[in-house]
Amino acid sequence: MGDRTQTRTMGTVYALFLGALIALFVGLGVGTVHPGPREPEASPELVAAQEVRELTAEEQQQWAEHLVEREEWEEQSMRHSRDVGVATLVVAVGLLGLGLLVERRGPVLANGILLGGLFTLLHSVVRSLISQDTLVTFGVVTVSLVLVLFLGYRRFVDRPSGSGGTAGPVRVVVSRNGKDPSHR
Repeated sequence: MGDRTQTRTMGTVYALFLGALIALFVGLGVGTVHPGPREPEASPELVAAQEVRELTAEEQQQWAEHLVEREEWEEQSMRHSRDVGVATLVVAVGLLGLGLLVERRGPVLANGILLGGLFTLLHSVVRSLISQDTLVTFGVVTVSLVLVLFLGYRRFVDRPSGSGGTAGPVRVVVSRNGKDPSHR
């Protein structure tokens, strides 16, 4: 493997690893700062009794209370997922902006940050889908789509050339003497 190929391969591996670590950092950070509601647990005796025999009237009352607590927890959990989806969307926007800012300084670092932003964006979409709040999910998906389209355009269509010229697609330029067309 040539030195240049090895450098490109390691740059790609580094960018992927950095992107995954950034997304993991964001996910763990949000979970630490904004933990989800604690899931209610039925007493083990009640669960065991339900499996082997009919519940008594008192046990049926306890089971009904547990089901009400569980339903409240599910609602709180969906609201929490909605909040996490929106919070990680904001972080993803910041990461994608940071990746575009450092693009000219170091493409490998920029690629890692951009991948981290994209992975975080994916996390945001998944969490808002879990929330089952269609309005918030639609908003998160809409912002995600706009960001990904903008990022794709910026990186692959309107990318600055390596010669330090202006950004834009390749076009034919006629030399000063009018004879030799060249591409920039």
